[in-house]
Amino acid sequence: MKSLLKSIQYDMLDFIEGEDEGDADYTSEDVKLCITGLLEFMSSMASEAQTLESSKEHVKTVVLSLNSLNHQCGDCLIETDQREDICEFIKKVMSAANVVFSGDITEEWREW
Repeated sequence: MKSLLKSIQYDMLDFIEGEDEGDADYTSEDVKLCITGLLEFMSSMASEAQTLESSKEHVKTVVLSLNSLNHQCGDCLIETDQREDICEFIKKVMSAANVVFSGDITEEWREW
């Protein structure tokens, strides 16, 4: 899971470095906030036994937080590749917590 987080982080940072100075709609601090939010989600899921309902609350919290962060970044922080990786990360965290969910659990709240 950590390698997936690193991939998300590097993809976001690579975009900033590829832009002309000041042209990117987000900063390395925004990337850090995104990764921190995902790590906090992973930690909260691992902190106690999860049910489908409790895990959905954790997913809702992280997705709404990422929606807000992405909006603050002009809806440019989370692009298609990052969305797919973030959803895969969430799915893996849920699996590690022994919670089974078919489909995209983020879809109900996700705006990115």
